[in-house]
Amino acid sequence: MKNPRKVYDGIEVPANDPVTFMMPYVMPRRTDSEAYFDFRLDVSKVENFIREHQKDIPGLSIFHFIFAVIIRCCAITPQVNRFITGNRLYQREQVRIAMNIKKNLTVDGAETIIFPTFEKTESLKEIVEKTNQAAKEAMADLNNPDSDVDKLTNVLQKMPHFILSIFVKFMIHLDKKGKLPKALVNAQPFHSGFYVTNVGSIGLPVIYHHLYEFGTTSIFIAIGKKETETTMDCHGEISRTRILPIKMVMDERICDGFTFSRAYRTITRLFANPELLLESWKPE
Repeated sequence: MKNPRKVYDGIEVPANDPVTFMMPYVMPRRTDSEAYFDFRLDVSKVENFIREHQKDIPGLSIFHFIFAVIIRCCAITPQVNRFITGNRLYQREQVRIAMNIKKNLTVDGAETIIFPTFEKTESLKEIVEKTNQAAKEAMADLNNPDSDVDKLTNVLQKMPHFILSIFVKFMIHLDKKGKLPKALVNAQPFHSGFYVTNVGSIGLPVIYHHLYEFGTTSIFIAIGKKETETTMDCHGEISRTRILPIKMVMDERICDGFTFSRAYRTITRLFANPELLLESWKPE
């Protein structure tokens, strides 16, 4: 492809085989193409790692670690950081992750969304600092009528319903063409590569969360509450393992099963060796 097409933060990827080329036409919607994954990851070493490094990486938590795992997977297996729009496949160069956060755990507690953008080479400490800064700014914007999100919301709320309906349909049309205004892309989370929700923190069992047709998010990750799993071996020895349940929904059109299996091996390796994330990633 001499001049690959560019939209948002993606560059068009040429189809190498007829199946890859035809999939967006056979399954034109993300909700036609959802694949479901259920992970139960041993988090024992990660918990110890977090306790050991909270002094030199202030604020480090399991969610920062998961962000770092996602970013490292994108560095090693960039195919998982792709999206489809307008029946074309695009590759992202940066990693944008969206996540809902609440100011406090009450029914009326204010809620907002962060969606920081990361470079694939960033270390765990850099990821923590960038994520915490994004959360701090988002919380400050909750009471700021001049924030981009509030400005957009105020404009939309003032529209008559039939005008708003026409406007949204027009925005969806532009989105499918990859021509949504940059200001609108930057003011909402639906053009993130990954969307993460922590349902365990609000007492819900881990769920499969659907993908959105609007935007370019190809992977939705739900994190459940950590569990202690007790097992007994053939000699009667009892062992206890800390388990983190994760469920993921992915647009299967962005990569094949072999590629995703490579990403899964990276995930399990990082959970078993969390110290690998302390250093910046360097291409081999």
